[in-house]
Amino acid sequence: MGKIYRPQEVADQLKIKKATVYELIKRGELKSAKVGKQIRISQDQLDEYLTRTNQKKEEAGFTNVVSPVMDIPRFSADQASRQMDYLLHTNGLIINSQESRTVELLRSLLSQRDNSLPLLHSYMNDYNSLYSLYYEKTHMALTCFCFERFEERISQISHFLPGTEAAVIHICTLKTGFYINKGTPDQFSSLTDLCRPDIKFLNREKGNGLRIYLDQALTEKKIDKSLIKGYGDESLSHMSAANAVACGFADVSMGDLSHLAAYPQLDFIPFKHASMDLVLLKSAMEQPAFTAILETIRSREFKDSLLHFNGYETIHTGDIGFTTP
Repeated sequence: MGKIYRPQEVADQLKIKKATVYELIKRGELKSAKVGKQIRISQDQLDEYLTRTNQKKEEAGFTNVVSPVMDIPRFSADQASRQMDYLLHTNGLIINSQESRTVELLRSLLSQRDNSLPLLHSYMNDYNSLYSLYYEKTHMALTCFCFERFEERISQISHFLPGTEAAVIHICTLKTGFYINKGTPDQFSSLTDLCRPDIKFLNREKGNGLRIYLDQALTEKKIDKSLIKGYGDESLSHMSAANAVACGFADVSMGDLSHLAAYPQLDFIPFKHASMDLVLLKSAMEQPAFTAILETIRSREFKDSLLHFNGYETIHTGDIGFTTP
């Protein structure tokens, strides 16, 4: 039997962050197995990942080194023990979202409050996050939809939560758009350019807020999706979308502006402002754990932390609206 590795050991071998190893596992690029509650990667699984990655680079003729992904906030020993306590005793709250960095910031600040509970992050897109909240399989959904006006956001979220009274807490607005390589001749500049035969597009997965808005925009402009090369190919995060363009696997992909800090070789074509919002059942608002979450979101520390991400705006952070049944 081949050697078995922990995620940290794989990270050390590949000279990447452990969080990146988990991201690769979530995206299905690196196979793994669960032993009890622990993740383990075999030598065969690691070799398979390395072989596949090298083949893709060779096929793309890619030789340049890509900048590493942005770091996420580290956990203190106390935070780690609180998370383990949740896993062992289910004494905590589940939050569904694709916005990993914001969840980590919220979790980090919450750990400093006496009346808080640990957060367990379940990585799901916007549609599935609200779907889980509707069926009460999760406590909160952190969503990101491309609707700037408050009424539009409430209407969109209400659509996914029929007959449910939910609280919508605004986190921030952010800039979304298209990633392209710098210096690309005849640069991409509009939605109609997606149909050009010389452009390979990498889409976001169905259920992602950006994908939902793009589908609507293409329908409104009467652009035939079948003419877009790569429209059926999907990425599961802003990071993987940007990385695909940086590596030459695609010419255009979609994501938020802040992730370009890790990819200076990319340019950004603005598409639409988006609103990140935390959605939970209205009936839960009076519980101490959720009171702590609202106080944390409205804190200066949380707002200042968000402003480290390029393009994030916190003017209305902490504002609350409610869906109607």
